[in-house]
Amino acid sequence: MRNNWGVSNDIIDQAYTSFSRGILFLGSVLVALAIAIFIFPALIGIIFAGFILFAGISVLTFAYRLWKLRSQPRPFEWENYSHGDPIDVDVQSSRDVHKRVTFIFHR
Repeated sequence: MRNNWGVSNDIIDQAYTSFSRGILFLGSVLVALAIAIFIFPALIGIIFAGFILFAGISVLTFAYRLWKLRSQPRPFEWENYSHGDPIDVDVQSSRDVHKRVTFIFHR
């Protein structure tokens, strides 16, 4: 159903229009990339090197965040408690809300 401005009020119609425009855009980008690769064959190597560079930077970023997470203080150490003993921990969230969490381990 279309209103006076020619814009559809139906969410499915809008989603279909956006999806079809996205597919057309992707197809035109792929055709342009294919033409550029036929004209400049070295472009394949540059694109492949770019993917490798992006993957390497992503892995380094993930490893750095994992390393920084390891150095953060923990509310308790798991090794200090035996099975069956309850662990009471005060947890403070980012909004200054204090919660009490109890862990009970079973064998």
